[in-house]
Amino acid sequence: MMEGDLSLVRNLKFLLYCFEWMSGLKINYHKSELITFGMDEGDQQAAANMLNCNIGKMPMRYLGFPISSKNVGVGGFSSVIEKMRKKLQPWKSKHLSSGGRLILTNSSLSSMPTYTMGVFMLQEGVNKQMDNIRSKFFWGEMGRILNII
Repeated sequence: MMEGDLSLVRNLKFLLYCFEWMSGLKINYHKSELITFGMDEGDQQAAANMLNCNIGKMPMRYLGFPISSKNVGVGGFSSVIEKMRKKLQPWKSKHLSSGGRLILTNSSLSSMPTYTMGVFMLQEGVNKQMDNIRSKFFWGEMGRILNII
């Protein structure tokens, strides 16, 4: 975060080169984006050219989570919900014991909603969908046994 002065962008580029030189790491500017607020398009393009990166816009995704300057609606969290669903294959609920399902639920399925709720104020429907996925996974085998009896 810095003001939109192009001399500050030049200084930032110099600091990033110093970081690369001292750490031995390489910054991939072609995968990076510059997001600006309140700058005209000519200054945006000049700053992006100095940094050799693209101009980004809001909303953006960071680690799969939506980042926006406005309130994120229910649809913004669809990728998080899909990520939770992809972690669950049908065989896991069927072949894991209740202790195994509890450990998997607590370790991976509960961490995503906890992180999401720590960063965002979730809409009511998002929290219900996340809880529904976790409960269906955990009680999936038990629900089939109870229906048979």
